[in-house]
Amino acid sequence: MKRLSCLLSLVLLILFSQPVFTQTLGANTSYIGSGGAMRFFEWYDTEGNRIKTAEEMGVQGTPMLQNGWGAGLVTFLSGQKLKIEKMNFSLCENKLYYTAEKKLFQVVLPVASFEVTLPDADGDDYTYHFKSGYPAIDNQNELSLYEVLYEGDNIQLLQWNYKKIKEIFNYGSSRERSFSLEQQLYVYQPKEKLLVPLKQALPSIKKTLPAYAEIISTYADKHKLNVRNKHEVTDLIAYLDKHNP
Repeated sequence: MKRLSCLLSLVLLILFSQPVFTQTLGANTSYIGSGGAMRFFEWYDTEGNRIKTAEEMGVQGTPMLQNGWGAGLVTFLSGQKLKIEKMNFSLCENKLYYTAEKKLFQVVLPVASFEVTLPDADGDDYTYHFKSGYPAIDNQNELSLYEVLYEGDNIQLLQWNYKKIKEIFNYGSSRERSFSLEQQLYVYQPKEKLLVPLKQALPSIKKTLPAYAEIISTYADKHKLNVRNKHEVTDLIAYLDKHNP
């Protein structure tokens, strides 16, 4: 499995002599998700070696947010900003990558936030917003980047997205390997600097936000809340943010 770790990156060359935003990937890079991009162009390291895709390595799917590449804006902890034409985010590594002139680059400076617009599964453009700077929890630290589903002054709804390689062994046939997506919701209260996991069950939501329990009950009854629907949970958090107890 070590050989199949997502997007292994041994950095060989510093791209900029100014403050280092990115670095190129070297010959020891194992693979990156193709996302269909290999149909249009190929990536090479600084020594002219072609970088293999995940599909070529026998892994189905993509380790990235979505297939392909999209335009985005990266804001670093220093406050500096960088516009990128073709970027994507590795959910295996929690790191940003972009491509230019048939070469693949990794963003290496600490990232405060980024936005990237990518086509979703239906082919429609969707803009993702990710931020860091939240308290350490579970296996994440303050530099970990969370998807921001709702950002209010009192309550925020975040989602931790992670992909890992899942192996399926079928009797009488070869094993199959694919990228498996795992997600976990978190509620962040910025004034208290409190980050807690959120289970999509009404009793759990009330327990996580006890001060809002009565408001949650009233809202759930009125709107026939389906807590398994992430969009409806996001609407609930937005409502709670504007109706403090």
